[in-house]
Amino acid sequence: MTYAQPGQEGSVVSFKSRYDNFIGGEWVAPADGRYFENVTR
Repeated sequence: MTYAQPGQEGSVVSFKSRYDNFIGGEWVAPADGRYFENVTR
């Protein structure tokens, strides 16, 4: 079976442009507001 690349029509996987940190059971933005580049895209 062939799958579409993430972000393309028909893809079963998608990536967000930003991810927060999961701390203490909650999603928390970085304290200084800076994010790393998402290299998986």
